[in-house]
Amino acid sequence: MLPVILSNGLGIDSEELELFIDEKIADLTLAERILLILASEGFDEAFLVADIPKISFNRLNKKFPEFKIHQSNSLTKIPRETDILILQNNVVINKKQFQSTLKSISNTQESVVIGQLKNCGIIFMKGSPSDNLDFQRKTIKDLCANFKRIIPEDLPIKLEVDQVKSNVGRDFLFDHISKNVSGWFSKRINSKISIPISKLLIKTPIHPNLITFIVGLIGISCGIFYALKMPLIGALILQAATILDRCDGEVARIKLRESKFGQWFDTALDQISYFSMFLGISICMNNPKFFSFTSNEIIFKQLSILNILLYLIFLTTILFFMLRRTQNGSLAYYPSEVDKIVPIKSRSFGYRIMTKFRFLLKREFFSPGMIIVALMGYEVATVLASVLLVGGLLHQVSDFIEVRKKIDITY
Repeated sequence: MLPVILSNGLGIDSEELELFIDEKIADLTLAERILLILASEGFDEAFLVADIPKISFNRLNKKFPEFKIHQSNSLTKIPRETDILILQNNVVINKKQFQSTLKSISNTQESVVIGQLKNCGIIFMKGSPSDNLDFQRKTIKDLCANFKRIIPEDLPIKLEVDQVKSNVGRDFLFDHISKNVSGWFSKRINSKISIPISKLLIKTPIHPNLITFIVGLIGISCGIFYALKMPLIGALILQAATILDRCDGEVARIKLRESKFGQWFDTALDQISYFSMFLGISICMNNPKFFSFTSNEIIFKQLSILNILLYLIFLTTILFFMLRRTQNGSLAYYPSEVDKIVPIKSRSFGYRIMTKFRFLLKREFFSPGMIIVALMGYEVATVLASVLLVGGLLHQVSDFIEVRKKIDITY
């Protein structure tokens, strides 16, 4: 399949495509956004149909120097012995929507238009040498008049002429910014704060990894307040870091700067934040200035120290599996990766019960939960943390045993 970016002439709805050549989202033209997505999805070449003698794509050339762009001023120059995927330069699309589009046309044996009531500016044409004559005589609108329509699971949009220089494209991408594994709390609550901030950040040259670092430092600082017996402030800081933690991913997805390093960097700082919290609680509980060494308190003191060890064991086992068997550096994807190998329906009854409480270990629920726990006292926080960590370790042991039956994870 040969991708084609159409940037001149009339589009499928007779719009002047030259009007969209300079349309940008986060300093990337819509055409370069499409080309970057193509390259990241494994394509190594594309045709650019444009009247301008030479269009430069700085980000594309830097990130994918081997990607070839064949530029011409007419569709008639494109070889029609192969299937072609035409994307107009006013299409606003993300990686997930592009993957959904490819999936929807993967089994079709005829030319199709992507869209429902509205056209999305994407046309798939089956290869046929005789179609070169049609390219010379007809517009895209005429060519597609009798094409079948296909509706992917996740539809992109096509900007209209009156939407040039507006925020319609930007807002559409932000409306579809959440990861597949993001829960209700993250999408409905945290995003209401993070997205407005991210909309400001994409206007700056700040790299997503720098955002990750700054937010990580905020999260790690929570341990200081827990150690000084200010748990509510520590919990609020942890929650603030949780909300802001969305920003690096949002900016990376809008700017198309996602990377494996960024995922692991984000994961590392998140876990150091949790470690800081457990360490701060333990330091406070073992400080005679705040808690006396009575027989009752000693149990909680020892338990707080044990929680640090339990957390390190819990984290080590997860990271071991992720390093060996996953393609994603985000801990949020760990349960789904395991479930792909060993489906939940084939697991024990006890394990299926445990999966109902997985969400409690997700940062979007754990962090706001710690605000409530902070009001109950350090003893309650210590006991609840122990329960969650022991449950998490039992979950991990079960995962390790079941996954090992399917694949070798010892090397």
